Amino acid sequence: MDDPPKKRITEFDDMLQLVGSWGRFQVMLMVMFFPFNLFLGYVYLSSVLINYTPPHWCKVEELLSTNLTMEQRKYLSVPLEEDLEYSKCAVYAPDWNQVISEGYTEPDPNWPKVPCSSGWEYDLEHFHRSSVTDFDWVCDRSWIPSLGQAMFFAGAIPGTLVFGYISDTFGRIPATVASNTLAMLSGILTTFSVNHWNFFCLRFLTGACHNMFFTIPYILSLEYVDKSKRTLVGNLGLALFLTISGVSQPWLIKYIGDWKIFSWIIFGQMSIVFALPWIMPESSRWLQSQGQSDKAVQIMRKIAKINRRKVSEESFKSYKELCDKQKESESSGKKSTFFDLFRHRNLRKNVILVVILFMIITCVFDSTVRNVTNMKFSIYLTFMISVALELPADLLSIVGISHLGRRFSASVSLGLCGLCLLLAVPLSDYPIIAATFAFTGRFFATYALNTGFQYTVEVMPTSLRGQGAALSNISSMVAQIGSPYIVYSSNLNPNLPFILMGILGLVGILPGLFLPETADTQLPDSIEDAEARGLNDRFFWIPLMGSENRYKTKKNSTSGVENPAFVET
Repeated sequence: MDDPPKKRITEFDDMLQLVGSWGRFQVMLMVMFFPFNLFLGYVYLSSVLINYTPPHWCKVEELLSTNLTMEQRKYLSVPLEEDLEYSKCAVYAPDWNQVISEGYTEPDPNWPKVPCSSGWEYDLEHFHRSSVTDFDWVCDRSWIPSLGQAMFFAGAIPGTLVFGYISDTFGRIPATVASNTLAMLSGILTTFSVNHWNFFCLRFLTGACHNMFFTIPYILSLEYVDKSKRTLVGNLGLALFLTISGVSQPWLIKYIGDWKIFSWIIFGQMSIVFALPWIMPESSRWLQSQGQSDKAVQIMRKIAKINRRKVSEESFKSYKELCDKQKESESSGKKSTFFDLFRHRNLRKNVILVVILFMIITCVFDSTVRNVTNMKFSIYLTFMISVALELPADLLSIVGISHLGRRFSASVSLGLCGLCLLLAVPLSDYPIIAATFAFTGRFFATYALNTGFQYTVEVMPTSLRGQGAALSNISSMVAQIGSPYIVYSSNLNPNLPFILMGILGLVGILPGLFLPETADTQLPDSIEDAEARGLNDRFFWIPLMGSENRYKTKKNSTSGVENPAFVET
């Protein structure tokens, strides 16, 4: 197919349409993006299993040398709490040598009770060895795993700034390789921790690459596809490969039985990232924004060849002129800076709202992920079911986000998530029903997260998309520092995590409603494009209503500023 004669290229999407915005190249790119969805599951979800606290009770050294089974030792030495559960932090303290010599098989309730002093026993017959069992992070040290997870999110704050800067300064590919390499090394080295200080430092380093190791290739993939396929490309990998990653992890670690070997296996897979510069192209949008015309044109030629599109030399020449013009603009001192995101009224409003929205979404989502440890069922089963919900939620979001739009998808899904989690509270005496509502809330949290990911990309201009996404991610990490403590609040009241998550979900209804609808629009290339986003849209418009009903008034081509990035083409 030949492009129209004398076609002048005025923006990146003009050139993308000529070389093909949806073809074999985009399918190949989507497939190359799939492994990063696996890695997202490894980096983000594995900590729930690595830091899992199995059933435990105080160790009595004298009883270990007897012929008593594990259950018999526990029955004889551990007192019952008021809820008739074995105590995790207290033990009977009689003269154990006398107890053994006299053949006691029943505990005496009048025996003195003391805190554990000789360590703990763990049920490793039915559960796996974890960092908690290795270091005895229970009872008065049970705060360590939660703080370790908080350190993970704290590390993401400087890490996101660094990798966002690398992405916008040196390119998407170098930033992707660097962030994934750090995730691989820190994930493996964590297994060599000798105390909680080592553990905190390595969790901080792992967090430093989260979630930029996924977000940067996510941005790159969306920058090359047609606007109608962005939701498909962004969510199909999550639906399939994040689900596979999450569903397989609990059974893998249960089969292996050791968190260290488990970590070596999953993080070692990330070494394939070293092949990335030879198989995945740099972002032409980014090259154009940097004025690197020769490289940008070279990549567009390759895309045209792969997509079997015939493009005239005149079109490539016109595109090169566009890139050169961008370079001249930057050399004259007009280069965009991070603070440009806040110098324009509408863009500033959109950036602030998308940051607030993403903070709420990620905090609620992360809390629902980690709250599986508070459910009264097997950790392996609940973890699998919780992550398996990714598949239907991601598939539904592919359709829902495209037809309902981003605004109402975000607001409705968060509202339903909050409602379901709150309904689980009065039904807590019925574990299966309460779990059903909790899992339904987890489903809607996943749907909301997919919407949030797209919003952080689609609101930001190309020249600042990496730094804009970094800002959203940093803010979300600040919010997620609180999620381990939301889950940990179950120690105060078993229903408190559900109440806190539910309230957050309901609050999250508001920011999405006041963001511009980005469905059926091109990605904004310039600050001006992003500033004009949604100014003329109707408040209650959704894509199902048709593009002809989108705007408040008919646009006049002779008045105002209209950019093709914001109109249906």
